[in-house]
This record gives sequence, structure tokens and C-alpha cells, in this order.
Amino acid sequence: MIAVLISILAGVGGGVVRAIITGKGIITLPSIHKVAGGSSHLNLGIIAPMAIGALAGYVAPYSLGVDGVVAALAGYAGTDLIENMVERTLHRRIR
Repeated sequence: MIAVLISILAGVGGGVVRAIITGKGIITLPSIHKVAGGSSHLNLGIIAPMAIGALAGYVAPYSLGVDGVVAALAGYAGTDLIENMVERTLHRRIR
């Protein structure tokens, strides 16, 4: 149980590091953005990379059969993977 918690926390740490690096040292807090059409959407800010990092930190060490250090790397890379998938999906829809 302790190893699972350490893996999850390492993944969260990797997600936070990723958010800080990509934000150039600025941590974005959750907020609601209003769009020109009158609609609004929720920006999760730093919560999103933390959640993705936690999930990646939990899944990666057990699916790959490696130690908890990989959890932090998975948390860092997990957000990058998700962002790239979203950008590719949105880019396909625009064209």
C-alpha cells in the first residue's frame, strides 16, 4: 500500500514539474473562462497535470514492472502525451 501511495505522489510531482516548466515558472490556478459566444469553460490549471500525473504514476510502474522512479517520469511525460493527443485531435477537426 505504501508503494502505491509513493508511486501516485511521484506521478503528481512529475505532473507539477511539467506544469511549472511549460508555464515558465507560473502556476495556473483553476478558473472559469468566458468565451465570446456567452458560453464558458473550466480551466483546471495545475489540477489537470496533477491528476494525469497521479494516474500515470499509478499505472506505469505496475504495467511495466519497474520501480517507483518511473512514476515521476510517467507523471511528467503523461501530461505531454495527453496534450499532444488533444492537439492532434483538434487539429484534425479544424482541417
